[in-house]
Amino acid sequence: MRPAVPSFRRPQTRLLEDRLRRPRPLIQVIRGPRQVGKTTAVLQLVESLLAGGVAPTDILLLRFDLQTLREAGGLTGLLRWYQAHVRGRDLDEGAPAHLLLDEVHKLPRWSEELKHLAETAPVRVVATGSSSVLVARGTRESLAGRVVTTEFPTFSFREVLEAWHPALAPPVPPMRFLATYDEEARATFRELHAFGQAHAPELARELGRYYQRGGYPRLHSGEVEADGWADYLVETVFDRVLGVDVPDLFPIQQPQLLRHLYLSVARRTGQEVSQLDLAAEANAAGLRTNQPTVGRYLHYLADALLVREFRRFPLARARSARVPVKTTLTDLGVRNAIFRGAPSLWESPPDVVGPLVETVVQSVLRDTDLAVHFYRERTDPGNRRSPFEEVDFVTERTDGAVLPVEVKFRRRIDGADLAGLRRFTERFRCDRGLLVTRESSDLHDPRLLLVPLRDFLLAY
Repeated sequence: MRPAVPSFRRPQTRLLEDRLRRPRPLIQVIRGPRQVGKTTAVLQLVESLLAGGVAPTDILLLRFDLQTLREAGGLTGLLRWYQAHVRGRDLDEGAPAHLLLDEVHKLPRWSEELKHLAETAPVRVVATGSSSVLVARGTRESLAGRVVTTEFPTFSFREVLEAWHPALAPPVPPMRFLATYDEEARATFRELHAFGQAHAPELARELGRYYQRGGYPRLHSGEVEADGWADYLVETVFDRVLGVDVPDLFPIQQPQLLRHLYLSVARRTGQEVSQLDLAAEANAAGLRTNQPTVGRYLHYLADALLVREFRRFPLARARSARVPVKTTLTDLGVRNAIFRGAPSLWESPPDVVGPLVETVVQSVLRDTDLAVHFYRERTDPGNRRSPFEEVDFVTERTDGAVLPVEVKFRRRIDGADLAGLRRFTERFRCDRGLLVTRESSDLHDPRLLLVPLRDFLLAY
């Protein structure tokens, strides 16, 4: 018997449900790493369509991880069979058909066939691909202007609680990150802090577990044994994606270099990384390469949603390989799996655990119409001996409004910890700045919000 479809719906799934109800929706493309719940989302969409009155014969779910379907004459041939033997009428007759195409990147010429379908029939299409780079390439090359792409990252801390520990999920509705710009966010953080204090021991335990394992759902659902989480992540991400998915699409002449670069980023996640330094390290390790090749391989890793790059703010200056970028893994659990553990979240010195906490923080700095950078500049730009001022992340809306986000994971916050954030808000005329702390909470300053990591992750 097939297990029941999980009842917990991710926000992205609810968004897709809403889009499919619109009169003429665009093709919905789901991108995301392996094993983050994309197939589950498709099955939940089927449930929602049926509950909304869509006839079963107007829904076609094709899973192209099945070899038989990949050999059935392509999407066009499968749709002819569907019209003749299931739907009983052409795709342009009667109520619209809903086509749910799982693992679509495994079908040859899928993007060209979808383009033709979108031009000739009023169908509603959702397409997923466990290799996000393949889906990204197809949408750029053939379907530009016809698709809306929804990213499915690994689960946030709040989603883990909502799905498997609902008693620890706050009653306050989750915010979009852009809502942090609004004054109402202050009241939300107050409510979250009160809830967090009431459940402090339990939330501290779950946050420590999330910090260690990351957000891949099978590590929290009980499907993976407690002592097998690291092996699961190494096989799923490090071996399968780096060894199969990325080389299937991109011209990877040096698979060892791709793995070497991923490991280099994993070792220094949350820190600035120079392509020139990475190239020098690779050459020292016996992997003959150069900066342009390293740059391309890092782009492949970012396109696969395995790493995330943050460029310096402001972006007016010309991009250069000599200017380091801050680079993180998208999921800290993979780093911990590779190196078989991480320094204790609650016992380690701030300078040791800080970059890892930044990696956790970046995972919720996401929203439509939002760009994320980092800031590093000398206090006196004309004096190369003057010290640097830094802000860990600078989020920027499309209208140019910025919100600096700094991480200070230490037991006590003093004036020196706030100085850089204050100067940044004054220089760039920000309405407010946000400091993610270990436990300090101060929501009374009109310009700065001090929010514990626990409350910050509960918010989104």
